[in-house]
Parts: sequence; structure tokens; C-alpha cells
Amino acid sequence: MATINGRAKRYDGTAIDYVLLFHWKTGKCLGKSIPDSVGNWSFNYTENMIVGITYVADGCEPITHGAYEFVLNK
Repeated sequence: MATINGRAKRYDGTAIDYVLLFHWKTGKCLGKSIPDSVGNWSFNYTENMIVGITYVADGCEPITHGAYEFVLNK
């Protein structure tokens, strides 16, 4: 298993509400991460994949970016 880490904050410096990770080609949701109070989030994965990431915060437009390739180091 491997982990991807990130940090996501609102314009005022507070943490966003959650992060959605999805399979880039199909749009299928792979998981959700709830950031800690300073915006740090993580997601564990067990296979190689190409993903998109969406940051969601109440009162803000969602921000989606990608595609990112997650590769297990063997």
C-alpha cells in the first residue's frame, strides 16, 4: 500500500471540508479524505491508477485538477 499526501486550504487559510479522488477515465469515486485542522489530507492506494482530485469547501466553488498517475513503488 502507498499513500498520497496533500494540503488544501480555503482562501482564508482554514482547512477545506473534504477531498474527493476519482478514476480519471471513468469518473468513478475512489475515496474521500477529510483534512485535519491545517488542511493536511492523505489517501491510501493499493494499485497503480490515474486519478483526478476535487477539493470541496462550503461557500467555495469545487476545484478539480489532474490527471495524476499514482504508481506503487515495488
